[in-house]
Amino acid sequence: MASQQRNKWIPAVAAPVIVGVIAFGGGLTANAQTDLPDRSAEEVLALAAGHHDTSFSGTVEASFALGLPPLPTRQGPERGEPEGSSAAGATGAVPEGLAEAFSLLSGTHEARVFADGADRLRMQVFDGTDERNVVRNGQEVWAYDSAEGRATQVILPQGPDGASTGHGMARAPEGDMTPERLAEKALAGLDPTTEVTVGEDTRVAGRDAYTLRLDPRTPDTLVEDVTLAVDAATGAPLSVRVRAVGQEDPAISVEYTSYSTETPDAGLFEFTPPAGAEVERVRPDGGMWPDAHRSGPRGAGGHPAGGDAVLGSGWDAVAVIPAEKVPAGLTDSPLLDQYAIDSAAGRVLSTPLATVLLADDGRVLAGPVPLERLLDVASSR
Repeated sequence: MASQQRNKWIPAVAAPVIVGVIAFGGGLTANAQTDLPDRSAEEVLALAAGHHDTSFSGTVEASFALGLPPLPTRQGPERGEPEGSSAAGATGAVPEGLAEAFSLLSGTHEARVFADGADRLRMQVFDGTDERNVVRNGQEVWAYDSAEGRATQVILPQGPDGASTGHGMARAPEGDMTPERLAEKALAGLDPTTEVTVGEDTRVAGRDAYTLRLDPRTPDTLVEDVTLAVDAATGAPLSVRVRAVGQEDPAISVEYTSYSTETPDAGLFEFTPPAGAEVERVRPDGGMWPDAHRSGPRGAGGHPAGGDAVLGSGWDAVAVIPAEKVPAGLTDSPLLDQYAIDSAAGRVLSTPLATVLLADDGRVLAGPVPLERLLDVASSR
């Protein structure tokens, strides 16, 4: 049962890859006009960089138009469906974490976010009458899924200064569904391959905001541009939208629809599993919620310890995952037969903002790039 619960929270290879490579923006449509003091791109970047360890609460709406299929998480028909129905057997069973990730990266989701500094966080993602919670209170992190009746607890280790380490909420799949996390990823990778400009002032969730636009200076990417709304008073990212090459509407839109800088009630960060919930307690190094940033030790040439490689940086970066680290159920999933296309080097899954190559030699290559770049990387290594 422990492994079953852990799989609920571990996206398969495609999940952290897609989450990571789509953390870039698109065209922001102002919901009201405002007139703020002029600031340069460098000044707005500094404003955003100065936002940290704040207290706030808000409602986030996240919309994804990535063309990802709905995936079943087990063999057999849905409840009430007859055995052998097309709905039940269209794709066959797939890893539960992969289905979870595809679900989170499809359609529109609403979430409530609460924060009191860096180590008191709560996120509630709603799915009809069901709810997923990720709660961090200091070193303690809980994840609870009401649909499954399961709760998982992790105690984060302490750093040298006595503070608990790790982002907590960001380690769960839901944690990337906030403007803060997406903006953090986009801004952390700024380099000369990105043109940064200031757009028109706007209002998001009733708050005045500056608009930053990031344009790739490389043709080897699927990302058209990035647009972020930065709170003029606090520097908090209020909105991130993603536009893919050749598309007018955003492929990703994550923004606050309400936002308050008042400190949330302390009781929101206290979590007790409901009566009857199945509870699992795991170690932070037990494989749960892998960090998509791969912030651990790296070897020469930018290769993370363990054999993975990230070639390039920013818009045209390609992650190369060795065959021995690819989940066994991924390459033989019936999902590939239905959605993958054949190429000269293997099978390909693509979205408007990411391409994944399951190479014939067992490796997985992925990035926010066209297939041609993946093929070039695969043939050069």
